[in-house]
Amino acid sequence: MPVRPQKPAPAPDRPGKVQSFEIYVRPGFSHLELSSVIAVLQAASALETGVHFTWQVASDLPGLVSSSSEILVRAEPAIGDQYLKDYLFVTGGRNCRGGNWMQRARAMQKLRRPVFLLSDAATAYIRSSARLSGPVTTHWQDARALAETGDYPTVSNRLAEENAGIFTCAGHAHTAEIVIRLLSGVLSPQDCAELTSAMTLETARGFSGEQPKGAGGNFNFLGGKLAKAVAIMEESVETPLPTAVIAERAGLSVRHLERLFLTHLDTTPARHYRRVRLKLAGKLIADTSLPVVDIALACGFPSSASLAKAYRHEFGVTPHQLRNSKKGGRAG
Repeated sequence: MPVRPQKPAPAPDRPGKVQSFEIYVRPGFSHLELSSVIAVLQAASALETGVHFTWQVASDLPGLVSSSSEILVRAEPAIGDQYLKDYLFVTGGRNCRGGNWMQRARAMQKLRRPVFLLSDAATAYIRSSARLSGPVTTHWQDARALAETGDYPTVSNRLAEENAGIFTCAGHAHTAEIVIRLLSGVLSPQDCAELTSAMTLETARGFSGEQPKGAGGNFNFLGGKLAKAVAIMEESVETPLPTAVIAERAGLSVRHLERLFLTHLDTTPARHYRRVRLKLAGKLIADTSLPVVDIALACGFPSSASLAKAYRHEFGVTPHQLRNSKKGGRAG
């Protein structure tokens, strides 16, 4: 049974200001991003602040659209540059590079209405722009891939960057925080505090806040010194460091570091480090056309054969099988 998001229509007899949102989806869209936008707008509308938020899920392929996890949503038609709302959110996903969302984003830009491109959509926008004269961002995993595939000097690690009315954003799990921060421009500080509490967030950081880069950013879960060691690994992928050097930089003995990894992550430092490098390799294999040998060197493996062996041992497929499967998933 398809999921049909609630779409409250602004009633003429309801006092206050109305803010309308279009959430654009393509087949394979991120259901987390879609649900995060809707959940925040629902919670904000329930606050009775005098500002009412309406939304519509739209697509150039109207009707039932399937997410990356096979969740169905009913989308209204998005026709060229017609029927534009106050705000446009474009969700990420495996097929976000298709469709007419770029045309709609440009039309919104001309009307000086904000556009928010989430994760994969932000990456597609960055790759399609011949010259980027202003700051842009995307999810940190894609930012790494961009750094390996071309010259993108203006890509940052921030939650969102604004460039002439188009906001490129981290998306994914950061989506709710981005929407709350947007709404803080029309809500009072007290209402915004109530909204963050309703969404179980302590605060909504500014768009200039840094994205955490993997597990190394989770000090609450891992503890300070273990998180620091993980962050050192995540920042030293191309030239892996010996365990002794990581321990020294984190202010630990090797034995203490090994004990922390075993206690909190049920693995050894070396195995965790290898998995960090393999996950980045998988991202580059799936999302770029770089030769596997170049990806191997960028992720700290001496050859494509050593990468293939390690990747198959860890994930059960070879790099070539992974790339072929992703090409098949993007077809159509």
